[in-house]
Amino acid sequence: MKNILSLVRFDLRRATSSVMVGIVMFGLIVIPSLFTWFNVIASWDPFDNTENLTVAVANTDEGFQSDLMPLPLTVGDQVVSALRANDQLNWEFVSEDEAIDGTESGEYYAAIVIPSSFSSDMMTFYTGGSDRTEIDYYVNEKKNALAPKVTDQGASEVTASINEVFAETLSEVGLGVVSSLSDYLEDADTQAVLTRLHAHVGEVSAQMRAASATADMFTSLISSTRPMVDSAAGLAASSADSLQEATGALGAGKDAAQSLKNVLGETSAALGDALSGTADGYQDVADRIDDVYAAADAQSASSAKTIGGLADRVQGQVDRHQELRDALVDDVRPLLPDAGLDAFDSAVSRLDAAIARQQALQDRLDEAAANVTDTNTDVQATHAELQELTARAKQAVDDAQDAYTGSLRPKLDSLADTLAGIGEDVDSIGGELRSAADSLAGSGSLSEALTSAEHLTMGMADSLTETAEKFDELGDALLKAMDTGDLSALTDLIGADPQALAAHLAEPVALERVPVYSVVGFGAAMTPLYTVLALWVGALLISVSIRVDPPQGEGSPLPQLTPAQAYVGRFGIFAIVAFLQSSLVCLGSVFFTQVQPQHPFLLILAGWVASLVFALIVYTFVVTFGNAGKALAVLLLVIQISGSGGAYPLQVLPEWFQSISPFLPATHAVNAMRSAIAGIYDNDFWVSLGWLAAFALPALLLGLVLRLPFITANQKMLAALKSTKLM
Repeated sequence: MKNILSLVRFDLRRATSSVMVGIVMFGLIVIPSLFTWFNVIASWDPFDNTENLTVAVANTDEGFQSDLMPLPLTVGDQVVSALRANDQLNWEFVSEDEAIDGTESGEYYAAIVIPSSFSSDMMTFYTGGSDRTEIDYYVNEKKNALAPKVTDQGASEVTASINEVFAETLSEVGLGVVSSLSDYLEDADTQAVLTRLHAHVGEVSAQMRAASATADMFTSLISSTRPMVDSAAGLAASSADSLQEATGALGAGKDAAQSLKNVLGETSAALGDALSGTADGYQDVADRIDDVYAAADAQSASSAKTIGGLADRVQGQVDRHQELRDALVDDVRPLLPDAGLDAFDSAVSRLDAAIARQQALQDRLDEAAANVTDTNTDVQATHAELQELTARAKQAVDDAQDAYTGSLRPKLDSLADTLAGIGEDVDSIGGELRSAADSLAGSGSLSEALTSAEHLTMGMADSLTETAEKFDELGDALLKAMDTGDLSALTDLIGADPQALAAHLAEPVALERVPVYSVVGFGAAMTPLYTVLALWVGALLISVSIRVDPPQGEGSPLPQLTPAQAYVGRFGIFAIVAFLQSSLVCLGSVFFTQVQPQHPFLLILAGWVASLVFALIVYTFVVTFGNAGKALAVLLLVIQISGSGGAYPLQVLPEWFQSISPFLPATHAVNAMRSAIAGIYDNDFWVSLGWLAAFALPALLLGLVLRLPFITANQKMLAALKSTKLM
């Protein structure tokens, strides 16, 4: 620390050791202030001097005249008269050729040419197919960058003034006519016209009320129709539901019929097989009976056994037929409709008869087996009886089979087909009824259309009634005017000065500017940018004028310094000069150019921090990179002129500038000074000042640590430049 202070004291003594050094130091301190002050004063309020900008005006308007307007009207002359009274720009009234040629040569900044059809276009704006009235505007964009923007504003104001005067003239004429109506009403002919007008107004009012009553009648009709439509929709829906239930019942019937058909199919197969097998079995029984009785004398015991076996076979047939008969009665008959019960009962009766005859045959066979040993005459009689019983049983089985296949089964098949057809028809009818119900009550339906129509007729009736009331009011007003000749209410509305009311109608809205964080002038708003640029240029001038390497070695009055001590110690003189620069600049802004900051001390504080940070950055660049560091500082200055947002809003700059702006120290210095001049919002001054001071950290890191590897290379570069005898 002692060595650092020794170097600082040495630099201060050298800075005041001679007059020449003092002059150089004075120049280093004053030059940034001159840069800032001159630019602020020059741009203090440039828009107050726009009357020195020359703009040519050429009027070629030929005027307008019509049957309704026997006197010629030249709107272009009125525009010229208005411009002569306007001192915002220096208007020169010349011919069209002179205006265009003077703009091209640079004699005029811009030119306005009023076309020959100007009045005609203005006075026929209401006709069909008419175009907007146009004024030719010529501007010389080469002469100056800012002048075209100023003259554009002047041309826009001319257009606005023409529109305002035109609207004011039309309003004044119309209101003048209305204001003279009171005098006209006193005339006898006018009274007669008003009488007829009052009668017509009464007729119109009566017609409006009649139309309103008609609309109310339609509303009532629609209102009474809606319940009918809703009832029809409900009926259709309930019918569809009933048919849906019927469809379900028929569907169940169809399922039952199908089930019956399946059962009958299975039963028919079993019954057919059983009856067919029974018929064949009875033929076999008859043959065996003949064989048995033929050998009855010789084999009585064996014959008795054989007849008993035949009786058992017959009993088996009886049991099978009885099972089939029970299945038909228990399983099939409950599924049948009433129309098929007669045929079913007839078939079952035939089957019962077959079972009875088979049972009789079986009983007789049992008796024959017991009596097989009787006399031959009795045996032969029994033989004949058995043959007859067998034939009757076989015939009964055949009759039962014929009764089923010929009568019952065709009716059942026909019944199932009929049920299926009826079910399909009911399905179709139910769908159509459901569709009808939806169309009556659903979205976009007749019911919805009637509701919309009801609202429409109600609104129409209200509107007609309201219009009729307005006509009644008009009739009352006309009657009052006829009776009294008084238009005081209308006169009070217009006022004694129609021209003043016309001016108000032409420009009904006035713009009141409410400044937020106001400044005294444009120059005051530009002070932050000019101050920041001046301080950065001042830091560059210090690095060019003062050596960054202190004297070392033999003969030096300074002790041996480390690189860090030399870096910190020599920056002392840089910091002192930068501090004086910022103090003079900011004090001059407060007291000389009088930017009238809201917080004068904070403006000076921001200048101090900015100058010290800028000086440290430039000093570090030069210490680390030598002459290349000076070039790097100049490059950074060029980028900060636009990237800091000091002149133009960042949002209108290219995206690249918007991206790098937060990483430029000048950006935060400008924001801090703006807050000090215009006012602080939510501690934005201290936030910007903190970000600005943070740029000292990377500069110190580069100067104390990262620059060490560059020391040798930098010394060699300086030696090489010195050897050229030029640099």
